[in-house]
Amino acid sequence: MIQDFFNNVAKHALLQIVNVILYILRLPFDLWIKAITRLAQQNNNGFMKLSGIGGPWPFFSFIKRLCLEFAFDAIAVLSYPLGALVTVYYFFDNLITPIANGFFSIETFSVAVIAFIGGLITVYTFPIFMAGIHDLLQFVILPIRKLISWFRKPAQQLDIDVKNRA
Repeated sequence: MIQDFFNNVAKHALLQIVNVILYILRLPFDLWIKAITRLAQQNNNGFMKLSGIGGPWPFFSFIKRLCLEFAFDAIAVLSYPLGALVTVYYFFDNLITPIANGFFSIETFSVAVIAFIGGLITVYTFPIFMAGIHDLLQFVILPIRKLISWFRKPAQQLDIDVKNRA
């Protein structure tokens, strides 16, 4: 009985824990791939062309698309290559400056390596922050979208009865 418990239930529980931890570690890369996919779809659909917007406020729709859909995905996609370049630059800058000034030691090297690893971790997790900010802004503008939708409804859909008000 106890052996069956450990063979079946505990093994599956531990596998689930490992799977979730691996998924969380892979999540920034998955968000980065999702941003690349959305940008490619925007390019294929002509998403950023003002002539393709058919709503009542094409310029405002364009600005919303630019600021909320395009910009966040573009920043997330560019974060990996540009962030890696900046991290490598600062790593070598942290090594070359002490060497040029004559105070290079193992401590300065270890600080440079720790800063480099921290920079790479920051760059790797950056798409999570961009996705979080994007979703938060979408949540903030939701009441505005609902209000505009409510204003666009004809009076008969709003259940306004002028006779009952008099």
